[in-house]
Amino acid sequence: MDRRSFLKLPALLPLINVGSAFRYEPHRFGYESVIGTSMDLLVCSPSSHVAEGACRTVLEEIDRLRSILDTRDPASEVSRLEGPNASGDVSGDLREVLDAYEYWEHRTDGVFSIHPGGAESPRNVDAVGKAYIIDRAAAAALRAWPSIDALLLNIGGDIVTRGRPSKIAIADQAAWYDNAQPLMTIAVQNAAIATSGTYARGAHLIDPRTGASQRSSVSATVVAADAVTANALATTLCLTSAQDGLRLVESTPGAEAMCVVSGVLHRTSGFADLERPSASPAAAANPNWPAGYQVTLTLPLTAPRSSKRPYVAVWVDDSSGQLVRVLGVWGDKSKYWADLSSLWDHVHGHVDQFRSVTRATRAPGKYELVWDGLDNEGKPVPLGSYRITIETNQEHGAYAKQSGTIDIGDTPTSITLPATTNFDAVVVRFGPK
Repeated sequence: MDRRSFLKLPALLPLINVGSAFRYEPHRFGYESVIGTSMDLLVCSPSSHVAEGACRTVLEEIDRLRSILDTRDPASEVSRLEGPNASGDVSGDLREVLDAYEYWEHRTDGVFSIHPGGAESPRNVDAVGKAYIIDRAAAAALRAWPSIDALLLNIGGDIVTRGRPSKIAIADQAAWYDNAQPLMTIAVQNAAIATSGTYARGAHLIDPRTGASQRSSVSATVVAADAVTANALATTLCLTSAQDGLRLVESTPGAEAMCVVSGVLHRTSGFADLERPSASPAAAANPNWPAGYQVTLTLPLTAPRSSKRPYVAVWVDDSSGQLVRVLGVWGDKSKYWADLSSLWDHVHGHVDQFRSVTRATRAPGKYELVWDGLDNEGKPVPLGSYRITIETNQEHGAYAKQSGTIDIGDTPTSITLPATTNFDAVVVRFGPK
């Protein structure tokens, strides 16, 4: 395989693509267990010193606001607000979040509420709180490091982008795997993007007016000026009819949206103007495999709160040890990818694809990959035995690798790769989608 071929391999989400021309070099940072999910940051800056400083500023602002808004921390300000010694005095940040809930509850006629389980349910600021943190963390970095040319902050699929134009992929709720083709790609600048749906975490969205869970066949993506607005509208779209939800978006200055309801795509009047052609056509099914079958892989990375994501490579070899398909490669500094020694022996190159994906919020460290039975050239492979390998390396930590062989035939099957210091046990399944 030559370098040109390797550059066509699919990169694992959530790597980032921001424009085609930079005044400064792009620097990328990936973390796990940030506000209960994953975080990706891209900074275009004149030096690595500035980029690393911006990353520190983002993490520090997230920690500061988490101490105010984390409903799971009994010591947080919002948790103390509910306690027996609650005071009427609140910080400016908490007041802004509470005011945002009041505003959106009024605008949505109670669909979006600080009491998501109903009027008698506990107060919960997770939705607006997360969006508020994203807005403020991005603003803090730009304020502290004014030489930054562009910034993109993605926390769990909710995104703020500032500076140069950005291309954002929207995950397909019917195929949300981290290396799957997106539903579509949009181009935005100085905007926030939020996606809501239940495909990643189950039926967690509840209509506070009725106490009923929302339909599982709905997902919504909103583009707005700020993450709080985008998040409130995306959640509302999942809890009301497409007609009512899109009407609300149309009445919000600077906002556009799309939603998928039972497989039918609905858009606001200006959303199509944001859409861009897909970079590659959808792959054809493998005629050698049973109809509708695929290999899925669940990779749970182990990481304490706010820790750097390890460098990761996942690939498939045939029974003779020849590379068949790279399912994913990611890391924030390509110069360290050679530390993934086994993959390097295969390809001797580097990945040149970066994109950011808006999607329903994932659990921290949980990634899901799919293999459709095609090789790196898009050709179908036969039934047979294939070796799945996962290789990881922390920049200043442990190296870990596991491999296992799965026999692909006419019936479903699965294997489990043992846990390591960098990931828990990995389940690989072959069967119907």
